Amino acid sequence: MTNKKRIAITVLCIIGLILSIDLVYIYIKTNFIADAPKSFCSINSFIDCDGVAQTPKAFFSGVPLAIWGVILYCLFLFLNFVDKIREKINFPLLNVFKNPSSYIATIGLISFIISVSLACVSIFQIQKICILCFATYFINLFIALVAVKKDFFITDVKNTVLDFISGAKQYTTLFLFVLIILFLTLGYFQRSLILAPNLKMMKSIEQFSKLKTNIYAIEGNTLGNPDGDVSIYVYGDFMCPFCRVMNIMLHKLVIDDKNVAVYHVNFPLDSACNPSVVRKIHPGGCILSKYALAAQNQGNYWGMVSLIYNNLPKDEKRLLKLSETIGLDSDKLYIDAHSKQIDEVLENQVYRGLGYKIMGTPTIIIDNIPHSEIMPYYRLKELVKQSRKRKIKNARE
Repeated sequence: MTNKKRIAITVLCIIGLILSIDLVYIYIKTNFIADAPKSFCSINSFIDCDGVAQTPKAFFSGVPLAIWGVILYCLFLFLNFVDKIREKINFPLLNVFKNPSSYIATIGLISFIISVSLACVSIFQIQKICILCFATYFINLFIALVAVKKDFFITDVKNTVLDFISGAKQYTTLFLFVLIILFLTLGYFQRSLILAPNLKMMKSIEQFSKLKTNIYAIEGNTLGNPDGDVSIYVYGDFMCPFCRVMNIMLHKLVIDDKNVAVYHVNFPLDSACNPSVVRKIHPGGCILSKYALAAQNQGNYWGMVSLIYNNLPKDEKRLLKLSETIGLDSDKLYIDAHSKQIDEVLENQVYRGLGYKIMGTPTIIIDNIPHSEIMPYYRLKELVKQSRKRKIKNARE
């Protein structure tokens, strides 16, 4: 490799490395730091580096693409100087790198092809672009073009494949060991999603949102252990899709944790019974809440809760018919749902929510601390764990 080529590749690699490190910072900031300021490259709804970094397309095998970029440019730099390193360090393994410029050209070409596919995904699927990412795409192309031989990559690809096979044969045991470690490492990141919190959250929520019925459904007026050490109050609206997901999670929680009590508080976003609602959000939510409360008079509040969430009946006639499938007296249910007593109970529950300044559902309250975010199941379990830690700390004090 000529000095001019080496210098050009080094400069391009350093620029790419700096951009990739910045992209790693953007990824960490947008995915792990709450209320982080916008990045300079998040200009509008289309040119939005932060937005791209938060999508499921921002990583491969559980590892952010930005980190892969850092690894790529470090590899380019190593290959660019491997002959110099070999002159100073007498290490037999370095002798397998016979044609480093060919490797750089081949890997650069492959990287650019992958970059083109990522650009298409960014433009047509995500409908956002990251200008720093696009800059690295062109750097990959320039590195390949600088390193390439005269016959447009044919010799470079041939050299790379043949040298790879030769090196793998020469160091078979080491090659297999590295391959196993690589697969195990990537498998761990893919399963744990420790570097991809947004995808981890989405998959956890999706696990419950895809269920057509509440497979963990518990009937009766009690959910969980009334004498449990942690009490969860969930403020919900039957017409809220995330409330349905939260309801399934809470039923699973009391199965997994026998020391938790769950209490459902109706907070329909319907102006018919909720004075905080000034526009139509979930019309019809109030009557659904009344029927759930009426089912409590027949000892099956939670059965009715799951029934409504599973079916979301559009009219009372349909709801009354469905209520008979869980053993309720539909005539009594209708009378109770339209009674003054149920009106007062619902009014009290709504005003309890207003007291906590609840504006959206689902909102869960543990130890008088409201949590209004859409949360995955593991987050719900973590909140229970935190509650127990607070109780132990308070007991010691």
